[in-house]
Amino acid sequence: MKRPANLKSALFWMLLLTFGLWTLTSPAQNNSALPPNETPASENSDNKAGSPGPASEKSPPALVPVVIEFEQDEEDDSEVSFDERINQWAAKAVEHLANVLFKKVGASERKQIIYRNAELFYRQSEGLTSDFQILGGDDQSLTEQDIEAGLKAGRFNETKIASGTLSIGGAEAMKIEYVTRLVKKETYIQDEAGVFRAKLPMLEQLSETDTLSGSEIDAALHAGLLTLDDDGNHIQVIEEGGMPFVVVWLACGAVFFTIFMKGVNFWGVRHAIEVVRGKFDNPDEEGEVTHMQALASALSATVGLGNIAGVTIAMTMGGPGAFFWMMMCGLFGMTSKFVECTLGQKYRRIKEDGSVLGGPMAYLPQGLQELGVGPLGVILGFLFTCMCIMGSFGGGNMFQSNQAGQQMLTMFQAEDRAEMANLNAQIKQAGADNNTEQILELDSQREALKAEMDDFGDTFKMGFGLIMATLVAIVIIGGIKSIGKVAERIVPAMCLIYIIACLWVILMNLTEIPSLISMIFTEAFNPEAFGGGLVGVLVIGVQRAAFSNEAGVGSAAIVHSAAKTDEPIREGFVALLEPFIDTIVVCSMTALVILITGAWNNTDWIVEQGLAGTSLTSEAFESVLPWFPYILTLAVVLFAFSTMISWSYYGERCWENLFGGSKFSVYTYKAIFIVAVFMGANISLGAVLDFSDMMILCMAFPNVLGLVLLSPKVRRDLADYWRRYKAGEFKTYK
Repeated sequence: MKRPANLKSALFWMLLLTFGLWTLTSPAQNNSALPPNETPASENSDNKAGSPGPASEKSPPALVPVVIEFEQDEEDDSEVSFDERINQWAAKAVEHLANVLFKKVGASERKQIIYRNAELFYRQSEGLTSDFQILGGDDQSLTEQDIEAGLKAGRFNETKIASGTLSIGGAEAMKIEYVTRLVKKETYIQDEAGVFRAKLPMLEQLSETDTLSGSEIDAALHAGLLTLDDDGNHIQVIEEGGMPFVVVWLACGAVFFTIFMKGVNFWGVRHAIEVVRGKFDNPDEEGEVTHMQALASALSATVGLGNIAGVTIAMTMGGPGAFFWMMMCGLFGMTSKFVECTLGQKYRRIKEDGSVLGGPMAYLPQGLQELGVGPLGVILGFLFTCMCIMGSFGGGNMFQSNQAGQQMLTMFQAEDRAEMANLNAQIKQAGADNNTEQILELDSQREALKAEMDDFGDTFKMGFGLIMATLVAIVIIGGIKSIGKVAERIVPAMCLIYIIACLWVILMNLTEIPSLISMIFTEAFNPEAFGGGLVGVLVIGVQRAAFSNEAGVGSAAIVHSAAKTDEPIREGFVALLEPFIDTIVVCSMTALVILITGAWNNTDWIVEQGLAGTSLTSEAFESVLPWFPYILTLAVVLFAFSTMISWSYYGERCWENLFGGSKFSVYTYKAIFIVAVFMGANISLGAVLDFSDMMILCMAFPNVLGLVLLSPKVRRDLADYWRRYKAGEFKTYK
């Protein structure tokens, strides 16, 4: 029975309100389940911590325990802006969701020690001295001007002089002003032999030479150089390895579908290409777009910076072998796309005006009702709908607009950024030379340049956001037919541009390709491989692929349901090409470039310059092709634009399913979406975007569960379709 739209919308707002109240009232969680590549808050924010001691390599000469209690200035709520309040709320929601999505499955426990040695320069707040003395060391002192210059030169951990209380060996506490300078910070992990070894900054490896013995640990603990946990323990138990729950969910689903569908992702590719080329396109069949337009629209939502950055992240974390497992995950993910897009066609609803409404919000309630579990289908479909709407405004919209604007702004400000980098280098050198006057003079130049860049950036973002919002509006107001026509041209163009750049680098180093391909396969099965051995490499590769191609998330089924065909299985064949193009073709090009340039283990780029993801990929290309940043900027803008127009359709279909298909309802969604494009280019709501991205991943839970339950229907339809195809019963048009 069809639920009235007003009941669905009431449930939507009730669910959103309930989740918000739960988020605000629930206690904070620990950081053990943070998303990949996200780190906990800085240690400087702790109320109490083991204090820095005098500079030494591992154990200081002083053995008197030092305790510093940092005062926390209470924030004035009146100074917190509206977007900051929203961001704070979203941060709590992200934390709760992360504990579910990224809960590690199969993780093992290991012990770690965090060693932190720093120098403390302080003076009494109410004393007579004006110079800052070093704690526990020689008679070295610094004037306030020296401290200010050091802060500007980035020589201290703080950005300004901090205040707190200092207690040494139980003596009476005194109020101080202070700054700290980090001498050494290392994380030591206990290996299988029980030895604590320093964790290297790359490829999850442990040092062979930098270790801590029992006596060194005791001395460091006594000197207050070891970070303590909430219970006061200096040896902390951490989870290592394992795979995030959402990745396990997607990967297991993909493997199951591949086996259950008898490997259709292998033997069905040839037929899929025939369908995309239009061999079976009947213009009189119901639908809104051709097979090619549906494929292009779905690809436009997945092919992008996430794929380019994902390969680089996987290889810097797990070495060349991680890419092999990315390809394997993409290969199995082809069947997930096949199943969900077949069901999208099978249970789609064609309205009186010829428009189509299909996807998980259609096949979950209808399909499961046929199986006798209708209430479950309604719940799963409703959850998917809510998550897709929220995901469409963030990861499918604001994030894309923001990244495109930032990349273009970076290109326009290339000269200013080079000048800023030069000033920073000069200030750093002046700091090393203890030239206070030069630091202050250079800093004034830096501040003036920064103000000029900020003013230009604000103006540019306003203009870029307005232009991008206008272009998106022009396309999405025309509906899926307009989106399909634009995507049909943009997707091949942006893929071609990127692949040509990759091929340029590959052909210039053609003789190296055989050995590099051999390295990928060798490291994939090497028990001593980078990134924690065979299991570690596998986990990293599967994880990045799952986040890349979205196979099993269900979004692609929405657009494929609009394809012109009377054969649902036929559209499933078209859909299985998406992960192949997305993960195997495009990502393979990136992987070879990363290997050719050596970016995956380039210490200078990764450790010294802190490059990662897209920035590391760009640096790798630029080392061979100086003009690549312009290509990257064009690709980013095209990727972002195509992703936004596709996700606008996903969100619109779910919005219509929830709030009804009246013109007022549909255009309300489109208006909000267009405004979000402009906002994304101009404001920073990091946690809000993280929350929206997580909504996209959350879509996999109701979708994959429904796909598993409905997969026998797809298997029967596949057998019947293939029998008729082999018998030559289908009419061809090309």
